[in-house]
Amino acid sequence: MLKQTTVITDQTTNLHSKIELNYQSIMLELAQYLIRKPSITPSDQGCCDLIGERLESIGFKLEFLNKNRVSNLWAKRGGGHPVVVFAGHTDVVPPGQNAKWDTPAFIPVIKDGFLYGRGASDMKGSLAAMVVAVEQFVTLYPQHQGAIGFMLTSDEEGIALEGTKHIVDTLLARNEAIDCAIVGEPTTELKLGDSIRIGRRGSVNCKITLHGKQGHVGYPEQLINPIHKSSRLIHKLASKRWDMPSRFFPSTSCQLVKVHSESGAMNVTPADLELCFNFRYSPKNSFSKIKAYVEKKIIKYGLKADIEWDHEAEPYLTKRGFLRKSLQKTIQKECGLKPKLTTGGGISDGRFIKQIAKQVIEIGPSNKTIHQANERVSIAELDQLRHLYFKLLEDLLLK
Repeated sequence: MLKQTTVITDQTTNLHSKIELNYQSIMLELAQYLIRKPSITPSDQGCCDLIGERLESIGFKLEFLNKNRVSNLWAKRGGGHPVVVFAGHTDVVPPGQNAKWDTPAFIPVIKDGFLYGRGASDMKGSLAAMVVAVEQFVTLYPQHQGAIGFMLTSDEEGIALEGTKHIVDTLLARNEAIDCAIVGEPTTELKLGDSIRIGRRGSVNCKITLHGKQGHVGYPEQLINPIHKSSRLIHKLASKRWDMPSRFFPSTSCQLVKVHSESGAMNVTPADLELCFNFRYSPKNSFSKIKAYVEKKIIKYGLKADIEWDHEAEPYLTKRGFLRKSLQKTIQKECGLKPKLTTGGGISDGRFIKQIAKQVIEIGPSNKTIHQANERVSIAELDQLRHLYFKLLEDLLLK
């Protein structure tokens, strides 16, 4: 009797392994299909349509909230709470004019256990993992609690004003609520699950045009060189300690990202100098404080200047709650890791989603090759991500 029971267990295990391998194959096929689409922002190239068809076939209701050239998809299945939403983008950055790709950027290649192609890790691989994880979950649990949603856009790598922001504004206008959102941005440093984003820093762009007086370099008494005049301001902004780091946020930082002047000749000083700064700031700081400080220093140093401000994002933090606890528990169980909680990296569409979702967390594959030539993702890691998403859904929607 014991021997027969063991045989049955082995058969069940083998069947489970075959099912997992099948879902891995389905996920890999979908990821390759998406990579073949040259969806350079804000173009979608039919990615949302394809994903929408797959979701509709398993009971999702679709809304295409397109705006101008941007494709946006809001899809939802089920009702009640919790509402668990997967969010991501179908657009990618260009391959790069002088980038040295070993194979064409939009022809997916499998080599040495990696999937190569633009968007493999940022973030078409994550999209494939999300979709197939949900397909697997719905097949096994068609009567699950709560609701599952998808929020997809082709405007994340670009201006990002007609994509996720537009979807969120639409949902807010009709009082829809989201309990938790999982964004598939690449967060892994060395091993899947070692790092998750629980927030992001704020971002401010500042363009300062300093005005001087053009003149002949041989007559310095007759000119005002705005390049020379800029040195104190640049040093002050770059070296200032804006605030102290906190548990999850580093100190606010300032980076000079562009310097431009033009005089037309080597013996002529320019009339104007353009300086572009970016500030990444923590919740201890604010846009208004940064703006006031920069403008105060310009006046103090006697500079004539025009200033343009672009407040890209406010900082946000997902405090410990059911999503954070569930994801940490799932990662520890499935990956054998205690994830590092971070707010690093650039900015993401999480800054819009947090306006409607109670909790927003980003978890995705390796970020080592994003926006680079020969972008790639480990197939094993991608499949583990699919399994992680699936297990997270079990923990959130089967209680």
